[in-house]
Amino acid sequence: MLEDRLKNAKGWLNKARDQLQTAEKYIETRVNWSDAIQAAQQAIELSVKSLLLILNIDFPRQHAWDKDALAQIAAQIKQRELITAMQEQYIFWPTHLPRYLMIVNLWGHTYLPAKYGIEAHNLASPEELFEEPEAKLAVEHAKDCIRAASELSVAPCEKLASITPD
Repeated sequence: MLEDRLKNAKGWLNKARDQLQTAEKYIETRVNWSDAIQAAQQAIELSVKSLLLILNIDFPRQHAWDKDALAQIAAQIKQRELITAMQEQYIFWPTHLPRYLMIVNLWGHTYLPAKYGIEAHNLASPEELFEEPEAKLAVEHAKDCIRAASELSVAPCEKLASITPD
């Protein structure tokens, strides 16, 4: 049901906001860029997945998606003509939905390196892989994704119900 999805999505959004604050604190201290990226990645993941949850789009519960998983998500969006439906209901930034999928997948692939580095042959620690520009970009992407998910989460329920089958 829509109400249950909204409740869970709002919980994920609260966690996303907490992770964004953590990422911003790491950036302020100008140390541990990899920790800032890890926290921002979690904020991105939680917020984009809350978008998908609200829209009743099935997605794999993993950090990054392969080509097949993205194709399954894209198929649901296309089959339901979701972008057009959202435009007709004046909901959210519908043309940005594919962008958010790209962002979550981009940063999803940084989850393990930001946490563990390149473990093969102990090539590099997380701190050696990332610098300030990447951390700031991750935080900006997190802000964008959280803003979009927040806007969708407060859209009128009757509009959301008209585009999201239960």
